[in-house]
Amino acid sequence: MEKTAVRMKAYAVNFNEVRVYLSKNYYNGISSKFYLKNLETDELLLLSGDALESTNSDFQEYAFHVTFKMGRVYKIVDAYGLTCFLDFSKLAMCKEFDELYFYDGNDLGSHYTKEKTTFKVWAPLSTGVILKIVKNGQDYLYPMERGLKGVYSAEVEGDLELAHYFYLVKHAGNYDIAMDPYAYASSSNGRTNIIVDLQKVPLKKYPLQPLVHKTDAIIYETSVRDFSMSSTSGMKNKGKFLAFTEPHTSTDSGNPTGLDYLSCLGVTHIQLMPINDFATVDEKNPLELYNWGYDPAAYNVTEGSYVSNPDDGYKRILEAQQMIEALHSRGLRVVLDVVYNHMHDVNMNALEKTVPHYFFRRNNDGSLSNGSWCGNDLNTTAKMCRKYILDMCKRWQTLYGIDGYRFDLMGIIDQETMKLIDAQGKALDSSFMVYGEGWNMMTALAENKRTTIQNNHQTPHIGFFNDFFRDTLRGTNQMESKGYFSGDTYKTNDAMKAICNLDMFENISQSINYVECHDNATCYDKLQISNYDEDEETKKKRLRLMLAAVILSQGIPFIHSGQEFFRTKGGQSNTYNAGDQVNALDWNRKDCEIDTIQFVQFLIHLRKNNPCFRYDDYDMIRENIKTENIEHRMIQYSLHQDEGEHQDFIVYFNASLDSIEVDVEEGYTVLCHSEKGNIVNHKLTVNGICFVVLAR
Repeated sequence: MEKTAVRMKAYAVNFNEVRVYLSKNYYNGISSKFYLKNLETDELLLLSGDALESTNSDFQEYAFHVTFKMGRVYKIVDAYGLTCFLDFSKLAMCKEFDELYFYDGNDLGSHYTKEKTTFKVWAPLSTGVILKIVKNGQDYLYPMERGLKGVYSAEVEGDLELAHYFYLVKHAGNYDIAMDPYAYASSSNGRTNIIVDLQKVPLKKYPLQPLVHKTDAIIYETSVRDFSMSSTSGMKNKGKFLAFTEPHTSTDSGNPTGLDYLSCLGVTHIQLMPINDFATVDEKNPLELYNWGYDPAAYNVTEGSYVSNPDDGYKRILEAQQMIEALHSRGLRVVLDVVYNHMHDVNMNALEKTVPHYFFRRNNDGSLSNGSWCGNDLNTTAKMCRKYILDMCKRWQTLYGIDGYRFDLMGIIDQETMKLIDAQGKALDSSFMVYGEGWNMMTALAENKRTTIQNNHQTPHIGFFNDFFRDTLRGTNQMESKGYFSGDTYKTNDAMKAICNLDMFENISQSINYVECHDNATCYDKLQISNYDEDEETKKKRLRLMLAAVILSQGIPFIHSGQEFFRTKGGQSNTYNAGDQVNALDWNRKDCEIDTIQFVQFLIHLRKNNPCFRYDDYDMIRENIKTENIEHRMIQYSLHQDEGEHQDFIVYFNASLDSIEVDVEEGYTVLCHSEKGNIVNHKLTVNGICFVVLAR
């Protein structure tokens, strides 16, 4: 439509009010009367109202109080016979909308049996919905019946397994193609939805050891594509879900990669970067473009570029299931990184097409909120948006077997929604975990309702990425910035606080301790800038100190894949679309750092077998743990426990270049000394940039 040629437009702005806008290039925007015409009955109703004083230089605005029925098609007619359709989309922003149209049924989407398939879509603002089915090259159209709460439904007889479908949704006189927000499968690049028989994709369950305390978790983050894409991975299904199902893969030197490597590393949870359908990778030509996947196109189906055949509806489901089953078979739980804060394109996704103006948060002036910096924010306080997120979270848990969620930009989501997601997950699995990024984004939601790290006391069962821990121990995201472990010993006292995480959270299990994740530069690359004057081995010593602090600090450790063998992205920071050459995990690099990987395995063993490194209660931490600042440059981290391999530990973190001598009490022995030192006459020398563990 050529917008400059529009002479009249009309919106229902409330359930008893219509606003008409008449172009000032058309009779100066003046009409002596307006009518509301019902196109089903041809009834013509003279409207009563007034012209409004308007600041709009192009249109004269009129306001009319009138009653109308939802689902009917109306036109506005002016005194000269000019007409336009009445648009209902702005009703979604009325406070009464949720009360009138919230639908609590669990039957939206397509529900298949061999005899018939039932379709239901929530589209209360539409004036008609047509179901289009494509089977055996033939198109079939079925008008859907409007029911309670604006739910349109259709029942189609016959066996529709693997038929393709979508909806034609009518708004203001125009039909628009919309995918089904509740579909289970789709064809490549989201062109159509595919009907599947859920009886053919049952979830296989493996008995997993219960997660008694969240602090028992050790999280390892990776991307489906990055994990296997390199020629060094030894995996056949490169960039696919199925790569995680391959046993006995190895590097060029014969050392284990993939599933076998994850099994022996010792971590407990694999956090997968987004695996739902995202927008900017062509699923038919996946090698042409790269993206991490934080640009969701649909939340209800898997990403087709990760599937062996993106046009096969069953493989969309089965291959993701097989990946998760393979990880479960090795005792590894799976956390899914979800992006319920924004979508890639407001206008192109199924949510906006089925119910315009509803699913995306608006500012007071009606413009889109943009706290995500991606052009839109999901309206998570809207009841049907909240229900949709809950329904999708439940689907990923019950159909695919997900064991937890990591929420991208969680600060955009309201606390009530997050609490409900956590409660729903735990009702199905007591070991379920929910955590996310609690950054305070400037979204159109009251600050006290955002799920931010500052508001963590209001969501005591939800975890947060601890940026104080990251910035104190590693340095900020500025490449030149130094933290304690990169040599800024002025931060020694803050580093002691970070290691114990006292008083920052309502519960210690809320602290996700990390120094590296997919965002920003790897620690190895950052040290090339911040510590440019140090040699390679010195930098690696600092990186080992960071790994030790992440794994042994109080809270939940988080490791970025490849961090344990000094992953590099060539100095680039935000590599979300930088391609496989930059992002693919170089498994041969692992062969060069076997000693560091064994060091990480030792640390994980130490944490798992000694509860003092993973207390789940602040009182236990205060009672049994003490930190001391030694000579304003070294941290002494003392721990006591009543059960475990030992009764007492002393851990020394020396990030300075200086050797420091300490007195050692009777009974302590050296479990680990990165510089091979020993206790002599109750004295121990802790070398510069050194890590030591003593046990008694």
